[in-house]
Amino acid sequence: MAVVLVSLGSSVAVGGADDIKKVKRLVARLQLELLQIKEISSKSAGEQLALLEPQNAKIKILVENNRKLSEKISSLSLKISVLEEQLEKYQSRSNSAQLSELNQLATVFALVSVGEVNSIEPLVLELVNKGNNLQKDLLILLLAETQKNQGLLEPSLGYYGALISDYPKSPYFNRAVFEASELLGKLGHAEEQMSMLEALKESDGPYGELARKKLE
Repeated sequence: MAVVLVSLGSSVAVGGADDIKKVKRLVARLQLELLQIKEISSKSAGEQLALLEPQNAKIKILVENNRKLSEKISSLSLKISVLEEQLEKYQSRSNSAQLSELNQLATVFALVSVGEVNSIEPLVLELVNKGNNLQKDLLILLLAETQKNQGLLEPSLGYYGALISDYPKSPYFNRAVFEASELLGKLGHAEEQMSMLEALKESDGPYGELARKKLE
């Protein structure tokens, strides 16, 4: 699928205004999609309560559906978070380099929204390696989540590992450790999984709590 990038005009101010409108529309669309998925998730939860009887097969299907919906909600929330954060920074401190990076980020999310996820990796890596205006740990988390949602467990694990090793003070550090431990378990590395959960269990916040529950 071809994606046409909007080239910068001679006036940065005019181009910036257009890109801000484009990103705002994309944020609004993602938020609407998130609300729709949450409604589906709530309906699915109600169906579970109505069907709670000795029908293990049905219960397993509903649980799996909820898990997939939760992953979609998490992924959409992350996309919205990235866009809103970068839009806020851009509006307060605009320059041509930042405009170019924001335009490329908008292209990444446009590709994701139409299912062209295989095309986003080089674009995001370029932003990580050459960009100076976007939060790089959040971009790496975006790559890890996208790969995981496509069932590419080993590449996803690699990106979570990069976030853990390169950004130990990132606000997404504990999330990356927990998600990496989950992938290690799925890949059959139980010992490494337990080691990461042990390292995480003393942490505050939701991922420390999840680690403690996993170790019970």
